[in-house]
Amino acid sequence: MNYRILYLLLLLVLSQRLHAQTASRPNILIIMTDQQTADAMSNAGNKDLHTPAMDKLAKNGLKFTRAYCAQPLCTPSRTAIFSGKMPFETGFTGNTPEKDGLWPDSLLMMGRIFQNGGYKTGYVGKWHLPVPVAKVSQHGFDYIENTNFLDYNDAGTPAYCARFIKENSTQPFLLVASFLNPHDICEWARGDALKMDVLEDAPPAAECPELPANWSISPHEPEVLREQQKVSFRTYPTVNWTGNQWRQYRWAYNRLVEKVDNYIGMVLASLKKYDAEKNTIIIFTADHGDGYAAHRWNQKQVLYEEASKVPFIIAKMGAWEGRTDSMLVCNGIDLIPTICGFTGVKKPAYLKGIDLSLKITDPLKQLRDTLVIETDFADNEVLLGISGRAVITGDFKYIVYSKGEIKEQLFDLKKDPGEMNNLAVEASGKKQGNVLRNYLKKWCKRNADPFLKFL
Repeated sequence: MNYRILYLLLLLVLSQRLHAQTASRPNILIIMTDQQTADAMSNAGNKDLHTPAMDKLAKNGLKFTRAYCAQPLCTPSRTAIFSGKMPFETGFTGNTPEKDGLWPDSLLMMGRIFQNGGYKTGYVGKWHLPVPVAKVSQHGFDYIENTNFLDYNDAGTPAYCARFIKENSTQPFLLVASFLNPHDICEWARGDALKMDVLEDAPPAAECPELPANWSISPHEPEVLREQQKVSFRTYPTVNWTGNQWRQYRWAYNRLVEKVDNYIGMVLASLKKYDAEKNTIIIFTADHGDGYAAHRWNQKQVLYEEASKVPFIIAKMGAWEGRTDSMLVCNGIDLIPTICGFTGVKKPAYLKGIDLSLKITDPLKQLRDTLVIETDFADNEVLLGISGRAVITGDFKYIVYSKGEIKEQLFDLKKDPGEMNNLAVEASGKKQGNVLRNYLKKWCKRNADPFLKFL
């Protein structure tokens, strides 16, 4: 046989094999909302709102019921999600401007990791990361749209996502659909015009959701929490609100979640429309939660459950059955290892998060029994000098702040899910408090966490 023909045949076989391998690699679609607490979904048992798109994901995948953000504030949480490292490690512990030179080149971003792994990469929607959108060489998202802060950004995100899916449906892709709502609750609370959507006036309080069981301020709460609220009325206009105002707050928040759920449904429809649904793994989460009126708290930053717990669902439409898992998850450090696990893309060796794809193949596999998350209180980009850490186990949560006469909180989450009984000030909680404090000391030493000086 002619060597040239043989060579061409060999190239053809290799090309076909490469195409088959490429086609078999799953697409990854990451859908993020902003400021959505874990319980703000109808699949979480919430009867005061209706979220059919989120419910569809839960019916076709694995929902982690104990998922937390790395830090309950926008930029710190997002830098964790897109780097795989905790905020204290990256140095981004407050909201940070989109500016060149802040993000170290040695810290690989998600888009670049997948770009290097042979994936087409896209990002649509809210950015809020300390990297210029134009610096593709650093963040790695070739297709990046709708990031400028404009009215109704959320409404435009499904269209830009649809275009990306259509243009890349025959090759493996990573797409991030980043929505802003229900973050508009911040504007609603202070009476400003909403950014993403329009809401009718709230009905009378009697027609609004009931107050949560833990609406009251917890006894023996660290005083720094209420002190830092005084820094900005625009951030915390709710300090002297009545119960009726809080009920209307919950009504408005629920409507904003429903608004964004509608847009999520459009993105999911595009996967089906452009024949990408069967080969796409979808991960749904949020950058952080919201006080949702618990402890009379709006906003985030505190380490209470409502502000720090987030939705986290891994789904594949028509391929996986819906189930739940109570293992502790941190979307900030676990997301990159997980999508690398699903795709075979090489994970940076320095990442310490866990690969949740292992829970798909082995539901009984236990990968973590204790989780540490953090906070740094800030007035937007100005840090207030108050830090905190939380150690979360199967039953308990230990919280400690850097300042105050009362610095510690300890809650038995099984008996006291609303975090109202601070066992740290009771004799009955001394032993468990010591165990978790010592765990945190060792964890801080092992991970070079500067919070160690406060322990």
